Amino acid sequence: MTKKYMQDFDSDRSLSYFTFQHLTEAVFWNNSDGTIMYVNDTACKMSGYSREELATMKVRDINTSELTADLSVFRKKLKAAKQLTFETKFIHKQGHLYDVEVISNYFEHNKQEVFCCTVRDIRQQKDYEEKLRNANVKLEGLLKESEERFRDLFEEAPIAYVHEGLDSKFIRANKAALRILGVRPDEVPFTYGKNMSADTPEAHRRMKEAFESIGRGTDTSGVVLELRRKDNGKPLWVQWWSNPDKSGEFTRTMILDITDKVLMEQEQAMLQAQNQYLQDEIKLNNNFEEIVSKSKKFHKVLQQIEQVASTDATVLILGESGTGKELLARAVHNISKRSKRPLIKINCATLPANLIESELFGHERGAFTGAMDRKIGRFELADGGTIFLDEIGELPVELQAKLLRVLQEGEFERLGNPKTMKVNVRVIAATNRNLEEAIAKKEFREDLYYRLNVFQIVSPPLRNRKEDIPLLVKHFVKKYESKMGREIKHIPDKVIAALMLYDWPGNIRELENMVERALILSVGDTLEYGDWVPSAKNMAVSQTTLSKMEDVERAHIMSVLNQTNWKVSGEKGAAKILGLNPTTLESRMKKLEIKREK
Repeated sequence: MTKKYMQDFDSDRSLSYFTFQHLTEAVFWNNSDGTIMYVNDTACKMSGYSREELATMKVRDINTSELTADLSVFRKKLKAAKQLTFETKFIHKQGHLYDVEVISNYFEHNKQEVFCCTVRDIRQQKDYEEKLRNANVKLEGLLKESEERFRDLFEEAPIAYVHEGLDSKFIRANKAALRILGVRPDEVPFTYGKNMSADTPEAHRRMKEAFESIGRGTDTSGVVLELRRKDNGKPLWVQWWSNPDKSGEFTRTMILDITDKVLMEQEQAMLQAQNQYLQDEIKLNNNFEEIVSKSKKFHKVLQQIEQVASTDATVLILGESGTGKELLARAVHNISKRSKRPLIKINCATLPANLIESELFGHERGAFTGAMDRKIGRFELADGGTIFLDEIGELPVELQAKLLRVLQEGEFERLGNPKTMKVNVRVIAATNRNLEEAIAKKEFREDLYYRLNVFQIVSPPLRNRKEDIPLLVKHFVKKYESKMGREIKHIPDKVIAALMLYDWPGNIRELENMVERALILSVGDTLEYGDWVPSAKNMAVSQTTLSKMEDVERAHIMSVLNQTNWKVSGEKGAAKILGLNPTTLESRMKKLEIKREK
């Protein structure tokens, strides 16, 4: 502002007058005897009186304050203090009272004492304060009710809760805590670190650490403590959670009694130890429940599987098609330490050569034409588990070097990504090819063969374990009869005898397919002899492949003996079925060295 403007402003009193009249507070000018001398417009609106009416009134006519009742006393106080602030009630022209805040100021003007009072209407403020007081009262009631409910929940909760001080003393414990710990109510507070004991050094260490963490005011989450009850000294196992209160004065602790669970686990462990011998005896049956065999030759294969399964050695399974090489690979995985991780399979003969690398090692998006998305390879999926490479002899030579690197270093790269990936995978490979011949023809890398052939298992063909044919027939009948809504109760001896004469070039897979076909063609509850049985021509060809005629006779006699549970004589004995005298059959058995396996 310019100096001239300030002079004009000072000389023009109209703005000051306007401001005085329209203040939000009412202004009363009073003389020393309490007569109202002058008011602004706000005072008239607040009190309901006109300016003329108020000019004929005294302060006590509208002010109910006891402070101003004795005006001489009030004047002395105000003169001494120069300003006094107080709340009171004013009387409206219509007779009702309303709350106001009064600020009285003392002045001397023209040698006369005058009082200037600004009055603010505080009715809305008082209403708000009243509502706030009522809300606080209601809140206090709710808090009290909530505290009572919490107290009930605390006392009756099925889980133990305790409040303990930083000196490891129970300050407060609910009923469950007292019951679990064996403490009487009159024993609280007590120092539980001194009144409870741990049996073993490890349990003592864990208890000490838990108590020290409580003393430091730090959290303990789910610590298992082995203690003894205070009342009777019986063993007690609890799971313990503690966290300090924000005040830092005490800690809240929750205790879960797991004694029954621990005792049950201990009992199970004891029973397991007691039955270890029996488990060892039946281990083969349990581990290889999918494998059906009573053959001594095949039993040796199962023993080999048990020997190698506990290691991480690479396994090479050799055998003709249909002999169950994948089943043997699964058995190795199922009883290995990797059994909880996946067994990933890939058949190297069923995929085009240009896709095998992607299947084995994966690819990035755009790595080749048609690679629209990123793909995780089988080796990456098998990380921590086992990968089964079936028909490994069909793997293209250009990929064999990459496979060798994975076997030796556990490293590979996805197609389209130079980053080297590390995996921990156990490899089981299988083939029906003669890999040594493939090496001679430059179709298989010799170094890869030696890396795969760490532990070799040969799956015998069915013609070398014909004593398993009756068991396998029953197994496949049971497998398929429910799927077809059938129930086969009888398998004629002539059916088994015919099957025993066949050489099974397709091995177990061929037998399974043949039994499935037989179920379709048979009517009733008997597996009928029909055109599904290998033809006489095939049998003749089969027989020519045998080294001796005695082998056929031995297999047939053993089949019948298995059907009769090795009963030789009698109406339902093997001799009756074969049309021989019992003594003749016994003589033939002795000559052919047929003995029942134990």
